[in-house]
Amino acid sequence: MTEQDTTVSQRNFYLMLSPPDGQNIANNLGFSPSSEDVYEEEQKDVLRSWAILTQAGIVDSMSDAADWMADVMVNDNMLPPGDEGEDMDDMEMVNVGFDMDNPESENFMSFHSIPYGELRKMHQQIKDSTYNTVLGCLVSAVSKLLDEELIELTTV
Repeated sequence: MTEQDTTVSQRNFYLMLSPPDGQNIANNLGFSPSSEDVYEEEQKDVLRSWAILTQAGIVDSMSDAADWMADVMVNDNMLPPGDEGEDMDDMEMVNVGFDMDNPESENFMSFHSIPYGELRKMHQQIKDSTYNTVLGCLVSAVSKLLDEELIELTTV
């Protein structure tokens, strides 16, 4: 595989991560924006690949796997427990620390008090983002394998 083939393959991988956001992902990672004609064709290819994998039931299986992985990476046990096992009130203030810089920096940790409800929302947004990232990577990887004819879909 030549360097240009690798670059095209990498761009296609980024495009496949998310049908609505793949172009932005590729652009943010240094790939030049597509011309209008090429953009439309790339969008069609991405949607076609997602549709094929969805119709074959592969996306459903990957969705389950992505959901399970999001539970591992952003576990609900990361949220602070309430007193004596009771649920915390959304307005109750909690102290959280954020890693702001590298460990050698004076500002390595920044502590803030925020309402528990806000912390729960942040936690869910991170979990949703993790799910979308894992699902996008799985779909993109399988699509790449199909494009390279390393696997093929068959109907049973």
